[in-house]
Amino acid sequence: MRRLQSFSKKPLLMSLVGLSLLLAALAATVRITIHGDLEGIYILKGTHGKLLELKDDVLLGEFERVLFKADLRTFHLLSRHLPESSSHEAYLTYQWNRKWGHGFVQSFAADGSRFIVCFSRFRDSNDTVPRGLFVGGGLPYSRYESSKVQLNETGVAYYNNSHWYHIWCNANEAIAGSNSPDRLQFPSNWEYLDSKIRYATSKKIMLQSSHRTVIDHVPVQIERFMLYRAGDRYFILVTRIRNIGTQPTGYFFVYGDEPWVGDYGSSMGNVGWVQDRLYHYEATVDPTRHNFAGMYDHGNPVVLGEHGPFSEMANFIEWLGDLRPDLVYFSNKEGEISDESARIPLSSRDNRVMFLQWGPRQLMPAQTETIVLAIGMADKGQRDGMPRKPKVSVDWADIHTIMTTP
Repeated sequence: MRRLQSFSKKPLLMSLVGLSLLLAALAATVRITIHGDLEGIYILKGTHGKLLELKDDVLLGEFERVLFKADLRTFHLLSRHLPESSSHEAYLTYQWNRKWGHGFVQSFAADGSRFIVCFSRFRDSNDTVPRGLFVGGGLPYSRYESSKVQLNETGVAYYNNSHWYHIWCNANEAIAGSNSPDRLQFPSNWEYLDSKIRYATSKKIMLQSSHRTVIDHVPVQIERFMLYRAGDRYFILVTRIRNIGTQPTGYFFVYGDEPWVGDYGSSMGNVGWVQDRLYHYEATVDPTRHNFAGMYDHGNPVVLGEHGPFSEMANFIEWLGDLRPDLVYFSNKEGEISDESARIPLSSRDNRVMFLQWGPRQLMPAQTETIVLAIGMADKGQRDGMPRKPKVSVDWADIHTIMTTP
C-alpha cells in the first residue's frame, strides 16, 4: 500500500504571509474611497502620505490628481430615464447619495437649454468635503461630454444651446455664536446626520439634509431643504436653525459667494445690481428697501483697462418671508465691508463677492428660525440693459411642510 504523503502547510503559510504583506503595503500607500456612486474607476495621485487613491467618483478640486480613469458613461446613458413628454415640456433628472450627502439636479427645457445645480461635490478651502445641501462642485466625470471637465458647467450653471455659462460657484457660508463671531463653523465642520429625498418626479424635487453643530457651547440643529421645478432657472433653499440645548444662544449666519458670473475663475466684468441700479463700488444694500441682489457680468467702467466683451449674464439671491438679512454687501473680499461713499471700485480679478448676513439673533431653547432664499439666474435685460429677475413662485404648501417637520 502506498503511503499517503503528509500535506505541508508551509507553502500556504508563506502565501498568507505574502498576501498580508501586500495588503499592508497597499493600506500604507493607497487610500480607497468608495461612496457607492459607481461613476467609474479612478486612480488619483495620493495625498496626506498616501501614494495613490482609488475612488468611484471624482469631485471638483480633485480633477488635476486623476492619473487613470475608466468611466461608466455608457451605463449611465442607458439607465437614464427620460419622460415621454421630454421633447415638449421641461423635465429634470437628478442623482442624490443619501449616505454621503452629495449630488446634482439637471433641468432640460424644450428649447434645448439646460440648468444644473450641484451640491457638496467639491473640496473647500480647508481641503474638506461638506456633506449635505451646500451649493458647489461639478458633475461626475462620466456626465461631461466625452468625459472632459467643463469648469463653466459647475456649481450653478446654464447652457443656452451653444455655450455653458457659470452662474454661481461654491457657496461660502457659516454660522457663529454672537459671543464668538470670529469662530466660524463652516458646513464641512458641521456634524452630518442624514439626508432624504422628500419627493422626486420628472417635474419637481425636494431634498433635505440634517446637521448639528455647537455655538457658544450650545448645540443647534440645522435642517436644509432644496425645492426645484423643472424649467425654472432658480431654486429655493431653506435653512432652519433650532436651539436644541437648555440655554439661550445668539448666532450669526452668513451666505455668500465670489460667483465668477459668466466664466469660471474670473471676476472680471462682475458688478453688483438690484432692481433699479448697478453697483460699481464696494457698498451695502438696504435689505428692507430691496428684496434681492445679485452680480452682473457687464463690465465695470470705473476699473481702468476692464474691457469686454462680457457675457451679460447675471445672478440673484432673493430673500423671502419675514426673516430678512441684517446686512447685504458687495466687496472685493469676504468680511470687508465699505460704504459706497468710500469709492472703492469692485476691481478684484477673482474675488468680487456678494454676502448676506443675519444676526446677531437670539435663539431660546427649542426655538427655530427659518431663512428662505431663492437662488438663481436673471434674464437678460431689454432696452435699458439691466438684468431682469424672474418672478419667483413658491409652493407655500411645501414651505408649510418644511416649517412643521420635526
